[in-house]
Amino acid sequence: MDTKTPPIPLKVQEKPKPKQQESVADVSLPPLTPYRNHRQKQKTPGTQWSRDVPSAIRYQDHQKKRPYRVLQIGATPLMHACQQGDRARVLRLLKEQEESIGYRDRTLRNALHYCMDAGTGGAVAATAPELVNAPDAEGHTPLHLAVIAGDTQLVAVLLANGADVNAKDLEGHSVLHWATVCGEAECVRLVLAAGARPSTPDLRGGSPLHYAAQCCGAAATAELAVPKKVGLKVLQTLLEFGADVNAKDEDGRQPILWAASAGSVEAVLALARAGGSAAAGAADKDGLTALHCAASRGHARCVEALVNLCGAHPDHVDDNGCSALHYAATLGHADATALILKLGADPNRQDRKGRTPALCAAAKGQLETLKILAQHGGSLYARTIRGTGVAHEAVASGRIELIKWLAKKRPSTLDVATHDGKTPLHVAALHGHLDVCKALLDNGARINAVLRTSKGNLMTALDAALYRGHRDCAKLIQMHGGTTAQKLRMQKTVPNKGQSKAKAPKSRRRTSTLDAQPLAACASRVFETRSRGIIGPLHCYLVQTILFYAP
Repeated sequence: MDTKTPPIPLKVQEKPKPKQQESVADVSLPPLTPYRNHRQKQKTPGTQWSRDVPSAIRYQDHQKKRPYRVLQIGATPLMHACQQGDRARVLRLLKEQEESIGYRDRTLRNALHYCMDAGTGGAVAATAPELVNAPDAEGHTPLHLAVIAGDTQLVAVLLANGADVNAKDLEGHSVLHWATVCGEAECVRLVLAAGARPSTPDLRGGSPLHYAAQCCGAAATAELAVPKKVGLKVLQTLLEFGADVNAKDEDGRQPILWAASAGSVEAVLALARAGGSAAAGAADKDGLTALHCAASRGHARCVEALVNLCGAHPDHVDDNGCSALHYAATLGHADATALILKLGADPNRQDRKGRTPALCAAAKGQLETLKILAQHGGSLYARTIRGTGVAHEAVASGRIELIKWLAKKRPSTLDVATHDGKTPLHVAALHGHLDVCKALLDNGARINAVLRTSKGNLMTALDAALYRGHRDCAKLIQMHGGTTAQKLRMQKTVPNKGQSKAKAPKSRRRTSTLDAQPLAACASRVFETRSRGIIGPLHCYLVQTILFYAP
């Protein structure tokens, strides 16, 4: 299991500030006819800029020629009047400056984008209906900005003048998406009644129901300033108009997973009722369910509702073999960890790498959840498929309180070795945790245990500290009697002081089945008789051969 926070859909685009164009009160606008050259400009240095009609240029790129003009700076007087809601002035400018109606500012917004009320919006839309569905640089139409502002009257006027209720911006967010995330319940109902598709996805596959489910939670409420009651009202409205409760985003997540991530019990129950019993067990492309998402965020009430009311299994695992308990314990959610254990989760369930919740909690230094697991039967002697133990993971986290707790609770775990011989002291030396090294040595850790690396090299804890450049750890280990693997090999091959330093001859394998000691005794007698001249050279050769092959 990846011990990082699992990828859970909690990010929604921030609500843009509607209608906040730069003020034109202090902007000096150049005349419509630009200077033909710099000399003409120098001849008229005292020319006063006129505010009647701003400078405009033809917007043209290499691909196509657009049928409107884009302002270099500022906005037109018509845009300014629309922004101020001055309907009388808008009507006058629509008659006097017809050529400027279709002008765009530098963000490609037209006068209808600037309209702040239904009066000015209706006047501009009736005069220039081609502006109703014109997008700005981000793909927002005037209807997008109207629902973001929550102006139901302007929304109704734009819809009456032919606004596309299913228009999308460059991110694929429809008008209904923006009405949902902004918490504009009246606009949601209005555009749905006008024919908006309730399950249209954005570029990431998120439907309005996904975002509504997220807006019901406490985490999303703080970010988007959408009250929970409003979010639930929007959710119920979408379900009422037939939103697909089983719609999936690009990661295969259904709306109930978004609701569980946000911690909204009410939204989870509403979606579970709308989707049947299968909704609680719905998984994304990584096998994560709503229970995994709620546990990883520490939403204990949501966890309880999913198990007791929606039928979620507490030991359901994702594609990596991790249960909800793995996520809750790893991310330090003590309340959720205790609740999942109380609901019947297995505290010693192993994932595909052999890691238990205790191993994962130790890897992140989560002392509190590790204590809870130990109280509910979680084994502190569990090993991964590589032989890594709880102490190895705890040492790697560098949390000294966790090491001291293990020393009191299970001191024998502090000196276990993996399949390749790595002890917790090796891990501490490799990471440079000086205080952890001291705690391990004070608790009797083997000082010269040998680790065999993947390349076949041998390393002691001193070698590990020197290899990573942790001189303080190396000095501490050396003070406690630590040495290098090379010196250990030399000590094993060098004889003791009482023994001869001469190398013994290489022994050869005996091929005879005769006992060697009687042969040696026989040989000694043969040498005694030879000295008396009784036996010949052939007998001596035979005796020498016997002695050579004797041990």
